[in-house]
Amino acid sequence: MKPSIGGLPSGEQWAHELKWDGMRLCVVVTNGQLRLYSGSGRDVTSSFPELADFGAHVGADGTFDAEAVVFEGDQPSFSRLQNRIHVGRPSQELVNANPVVLVVFDLLSLGDNDLTDLGYGQRRQLLQELLSDGPGWRVPPHVEGDGQPLLDLAIERGLEGLVSKQLDSPYRPGTRSQRWVKVKVVHSQEFVVGGWVGGTGKLDGQIGSVLLGVYPARTKTGADLIFAGRCGSGLTDAYRKQLWDGFVPAEASPFSGPLPRDKVPHFVKPTMVVEVGFSQWEQDFQLRHPRFRGIRVDREPTDVVDETRRISPNMG
Repeated sequence: MKPSIGGLPSGEQWAHELKWDGMRLCVVVTNGQLRLYSGSGRDVTSSFPELADFGAHVGADGTFDAEAVVFEGDQPSFSRLQNRIHVGRPSQELVNANPVVLVVFDLLSLGDNDLTDLGYGQRRQLLQELLSDGPGWRVPPHVEGDGQPLLDLAIERGLEGLVSKQLDSPYRPGTRSQRWVKVKVVHSQEFVVGGWVGGTGKLDGQIGSVLLGVYPARTKTGADLIFAGRCGSGLTDAYRKQLWDGFVPAEASPFSGPLPRDKVPHFVKPTMVVEVGFSQWEQDFQLRHPRFRGIRVDREPTDVVDETRRISPNMG
C-alpha cells in the first residue's frame, strides 16, 4: 500500500510516522524462518543476512510491512544503502561497513489471521504487542492527532518527511491510497530512465546525463512517459556502469512531448527506476538542480508516477 502526496492532515483520526529513506520490504515469517521481498516481489532475503534472526525473535508466523535502512549516526543514509541493495550475497566486511536495520511499521497477518481489513490503529497496537526492538530491527514511534511537532522534528533533522495514516484505514496491497499521505520535507522522487545523452571531455562517448520521466497518475498502463528533464549531477563512475549494464536500447523515444535539442539523445526501454533529488519542479515539467541519488531495484517502472503535483490527463 502506497501513500498519496499532500500536506499535513489534521484531526484525531490521523496518526503520523517519520518517513524512512530506505528500501521497502514485505517481511514474511513462517516457522521461525524469514523471507524478504522487495516492492517488485523479488526475493531479496540473501541480500540482508544480518536480519536472519528476526524470524526467531518474532515467535509467531506473520507478515510485516517494513523498510530496510542504513543509518549514519541517527540519520538514514540512502547513499550508504546503495552499497547494499544491489548485492545479492554481501561479504561480512560489507555488512559490517553498512549494516541494515529493519524498521517495521505495519502488521498484515498473524498466524492464520489476515489483518488487512483491520484499521491501521488496531494493526499498529498488535504490532507493538508482538514485537520489541532487537539488534537489527525496531518499531518506530508514531503520534496520533497533531503531527506538527513530528514534522518539525523531521525538518530539524533533515529527514525526508512524514507518512500520515488514518487510524481506521484498512491495508490494501498494491494501491495508492488517499487515506495514507506522504508529507515531504526534502524534494525527492523516483523517475524512469528513458534515454541518455553523452558527456564532454573525459566523458565523451559515455553517459553524461540520463533522461527522466514519469507516468500519468491515472493512465500509467501503456501510456507514454512524461519527460521530466535530465540529470547528470551525482552520477559516479559506478552508477554509470550500473546504468549502462542495465540499459536496453530502443529505436524510438518512450517520451511524450518535446526533448532538448542541444544534444543527440540515445533512447532506452523504460525498465530502470532511479531516485533523484531536486530543488523545484518547474511549470514546464523540468527539474531544477537535480541530483542523482541511486538506482531503485525495488520499484516497477509502471509504479512511477508524479508525486509532486497532478499531471493533466491530456498530457498522457
